[in-house]
Amino acid sequence: MHTMAPALEQSNLTIRASQYRDLEAIARLFAQEQADQPHPAQNLQRWYGLLKSLSWFPNPLQNLFRTYVAENDDICGAIHVSPFNSTHSTWRVDRVAVAEDQSKSEVGTQLLRHCLQTIWQARTWLTEVNVNDPGALALYRQNGFQPLAHMTYWTIAPELLQTLAEREPDLPNLLPVGNADACLLHQLDTVSMPPLVRQVFDRQIADFKPIYFRQRQAA
Repeated sequence: MHTMAPALEQSNLTIRASQYRDLEAIARLFAQEQADQPHPAQNLQRWYGLLKSLSWFPNPLQNLFRTYVAENDDICGAIHVSPFNSTHSTWRVDRVAVAEDQSKSEVGTQLLRHCLQTIWQARTWLTEVNVNDPGALALYRQNGFQPLAHMTYWTIAPELLQTLAEREPDLPNLLPVGNADACLLHQLDTVSMPPLVRQVFDRQIADFKPIYFRQRQAA
């Protein structure tokens, strides 16, 4: 799903950038939302000072921990976002979590709109939503997100993986990707991508260089 940025509405909630003291609450909120997906806040206490200093000047790790919280006496919601491409024209909503005793529609909307309004580099936003999660689908739809593409994930049973690992694959020589391959990879991505998806992703040659791959994996 993707959207353009709407105007920010007034709210009694305080939306602000996360601080060190918020990390425990953020980790708890995201664990409650999606227990099977670890979040950076769970292991960032020891590195928070370094990451905070990195956010003050342009560098590849500047947006590694771009997280905002919603506060109303206590922290009642959190959102984690990150740039999707090297030019930062498209950003991704990685996760939104709201406390169980709060309205996900209200708190989630304010978190989303704060990011849409604050991160001025972003022309387009995208996120990935489970089709079996009606609450998340409703939240994004009411904030202007539209379906972009459908993705299917497959899992392989451990027993089958073990069987496959015992066989020698019949593959051509595989070489690691280097910066010299970025232009060709960009061309391949361009011709294989539907026009609307390609426009939203807005990938450039720099997005296919190994250094940016590593950055996205870390984020």
